[in-house]
Amino acid sequence: MARIVVLGAALGGLQTALLLAQDGHEVTVLERDPQPPPSDTELAWSQWPRPGIAQLRQTHLPLARWLQLAEAHLPDLVREMTEARAVRMNVLAPEPAFRGPLLAGDERFDTLAARRSLLESAATRVAQGAGIRIGWGTACRGLRSSPGPRIPSGDASGDRVPLVTGVETHAGGTAADLVVDCTGRRSQLPSWLRAIGVPCPVDESGRRGFTYYSKYFRSADGALPTDRFPLVVEHGSLGLLRIPADHGTYSLCLIGRSDDQQLRRALRNERAWSAAVRLFPGADRWLDGRPVTDGIQIMAGLTDRKRPLYDTQRPLVTGLVAVGDAWAVTTPTVGRGLAMSLRHSLLLRETLRRTGTALPVELVTRFAEATRDSLGRVYERTAAYTRHRLAEMDAHTAGTVYRNPDWIRAKALALLARRDTDALRAERAAAHLLPGARDALRAPALADAVTRLVPEVEQHMPPGPSRADLLKAIHS
Repeated sequence: MARIVVLGAALGGLQTALLLAQDGHEVTVLERDPQPPPSDTELAWSQWPRPGIAQLRQTHLPLARWLQLAEAHLPDLVREMTEARAVRMNVLAPEPAFRGPLLAGDERFDTLAARRSLLESAATRVAQGAGIRIGWGTACRGLRSSPGPRIPSGDASGDRVPLVTGVETHAGGTAADLVVDCTGRRSQLPSWLRAIGVPCPVDESGRRGFTYYSKYFRSADGALPTDRFPLVVEHGSLGLLRIPADHGTYSLCLIGRSDDQQLRRALRNERAWSAAVRLFPGADRWLDGRPVTDGIQIMAGLTDRKRPLYDTQRPLVTGLVAVGDAWAVTTPTVGRGLAMSLRHSLLLRETLRRTGTALPVELVTRFAEATRDSLGRVYERTAAYTRHRLAEMDAHTAGTVYRNPDWIRAKALALLARRDTDALRAERAAAHLLPGARDALRAPALADAVTRLVPEVEQHMPPGPSRADLLKAIHS
């Protein structure tokens, strides 16, 4: 079995460590933040300093696909989260278009609703219980490497590709047969690679993104303000998330363009933020809860970015892989980060079972191919959503309709899902990355119904307040 060092003790890194430890690998997790989470849920929320998880107190809801994978491969993790009072919820049930009851098979739309701090605390306890050593306060300062194997090229013997053999920390070096970067969107991987002579990976990145303006509340009686509500609403140049959580808490999150200076300045103010929330039908009663965050929690620059470590001909480095957000960041609006990260960790485990670490070139090559085949299209579809949604917000600000054919069909599907429960099931299955979802969307009856709605979508501005009404509300 291999010695594996996982960098990052957030949920993505701990999921990876647990999966690899199940196969008997000797796994060590290194985390630069100094303090493990308190065992008490409320202390973990209010007093745990965790700068390495920028989204710790932001709106959060894992996809149903994440729960499916976690129950199949990490049942102890799901059990610990549930015992900590994460709430099992079905993402169909609250939607106003849903006409119940839930049917056999609708449990595939279940997920766990909880604040991110609860999920992180539970994952830490499970990892420690599994005997995984977590080195809190141990920052990676660089990579250890050797010249590595030669990569054949044509008739020549080929060049050597660096082999990562461990990491350097303030406490010294840690040897590894494989280093797994799970440090997320703020990964220092490019600088670590440059220091050992590896050309910096060329990031595929969106130039623009979104900003979150969120706030958590606790209801007086532990119940949500309403039984029926859309989890996500996109109104012109602003969006709203209404997301249940644990222990009677829930969050409201406004989503704007990161380069929308008018909104960025205004929505930092709680009065303006509340006025904007009230513009969404039925959202005003959600403001009646007791706030459990101070002020508006802001997270900017939320876009899509992919960092491949394998070009079209050969790997850039061996002995090292990037998993989850260290490989590809997707906009949190669609909530795919945890599900993609867990699927990515499973791909790594499957690749290690086939190759081990004795063949470092084959390991990183097969892992790159599996990543491309399993997650590449998910990333591309998510990046396309970001581009289209930003373009729609631009158009709305200018008082026009965004008429891209692909986006119009997506909006027609969303409109159909607000009118028909079967269409809602198909649309939610695709949004939550459930198996078979793409085939369901291609069903002739559904495709025809979407086509019939295209003219209706083309002729109207997106629902919600005009730009003028929005600015008037937040500045009055």
